[in-house]
Amino acid sequence: MKLSITILVIMALMAGSCSSRKSEAPGKPGMEDAVAVPETYFTDLFIRNCCGFTGGDGTYSVLLPDGRTVWIFGDTFLGTVNPDMTREQLSPMFIRNSFVIQDGDSLLTLYQSGPTHEASMVIPPAINGNEVLPESAAWFWPGDGMIEEGKLKVYLSRFTQSKSGMWDFQWHSTWLATFSLPEIKEESVIEIPYGQAKQVHYGHALLEEPDYTYVYGAHEGRPHAARYLAGDVTNPWEFFTGEKWTGDPAQSGPMGDMHASEQFTVLKIQDKYVYITQLDSFSTDICSFVAETPYGPWKDKSLLYSTPIPGEDENLITYNAILHPQFMDDERILLSYNMNSFVLEDHFSNADIYRPRFVWVPLKLIDTGF
Repeated sequence: MKLSITILVIMALMAGSCSSRKSEAPGKPGMEDAVAVPETYFTDLFIRNCCGFTGGDGTYSVLLPDGRTVWIFGDTFLGTVNPDMTREQLSPMFIRNSFVIQDGDSLLTLYQSGPTHEASMVIPPAINGNEVLPESAAWFWPGDGMIEEGKLKVYLSRFTQSKSGMWDFQWHSTWLATFSLPEIKEESVIEIPYGQAKQVHYGHALLEEPDYTYVYGAHEGRPHAARYLAGDVTNPWEFFTGEKWTGDPAQSGPMGDMHASEQFTVLKIQDKYVYITQLDSFSTDICSFVAETPYGPWKDKSLLYSTPIPGEDENLITYNAILHPQFMDDERILLSYNMNSFVLEDHFSNADIYRPRFVWVPLKLIDTGF
C-alpha cells in the first residue's frame, strides 16, 4: 500500500499539541469571532470525476506571473470516479507527482503520457550513468515551488525502493526541477547536494526575501533552515545551526524544539514571520508560531484548526497543512490539508477520501496584531 507511504515518510513520530490562543490569553480584544471555517469553493473544485486529477496529496501552490496558479501534488490518482464515488483502477494505480493548472474555474492536469501507461510529471533521471529506473523503484515526491529568473522551480525529494516490502524505501536526495513559462515545460532537473550531510530533506518550504531565498527542510521531525543570495539557486548556500549561519551543511541544526510534519509553510505577513505546521504524527491540530526573523526564535504557539475525521474512522488521517498566500486578504488566508487512509482499498471504494481540503484561517488567530 504505497499510497500511505507518503504520510509516514514526511511525518516524524513526536508528541505534543497546540494551545489555543484564546485559552492562553483570554479577553484579548478582537478574538471573540476569530474562528477558522471550512472553505467550499476550492474544496469543491478538487472533487473531480474524470479527465485528469481525481485525488492527490501534497497540495503546494505557486502563483504564476500570468495570474494562473499551479497546484503541485504528490501521489496522484487519474482516471474515472463513478457517481457512487467508487474509483476505477488503472495501471499504475497512481502516479508519483502531478501539476494541476488553475485558470479561473478550470483545471488542467499535467503529467507524462506514454504509449502504455501514464507517468509522473517529473521522473528521476539516470544516476551515475545508470539507466532510468521505473517509478516503482525510484520516484520524486514534490516539495515547494517558486518563480525565479522567470522560471517555475520546484523542489523534489528522490526516494528509492530498496526491497519489495511497502516500508522498504529510503530518501535519497533533494533535487530542483526548472520549467519554462508560460507553457510549463521541463528544462532541467538538478541535484541539490547539501541535504545528505545531515539527512535534511530541504525544499519542503520556501521563503523569498529581498536579500536571501530561504529553503526549509526537516530532520528527525524538527525544522531546519538554509539560504542563498536571492535570485540564483547556484549561489553558495548557508545553513542555520540553531544559533548562527555557517557554510557547512553538516552543522545545520533545528530552528527550535518544535515537533511537527515535514511539509509546512514559512510566510511573512506584515512585519512578522509565520510558521504553520501540523503537529504530531497523525494529530488533527494545525498550529502557528511567529518570529521576528525567518529562522526564529519561534513563539506564540496557537491552535488554528482541528481537522475533522469523517465518522471518526481510525484508518483515516490528516496531515501536512500548507498556506496559500495568493489567496489572502486583510482578514484571512487560505489553508489546505490532506486526508488519507491506511487501507488502500478505501481509495477505490470512496474517492472522496484522498483529496485536499481547504479552510479559511483568520489572521487574528495567528497573531492578534494582524
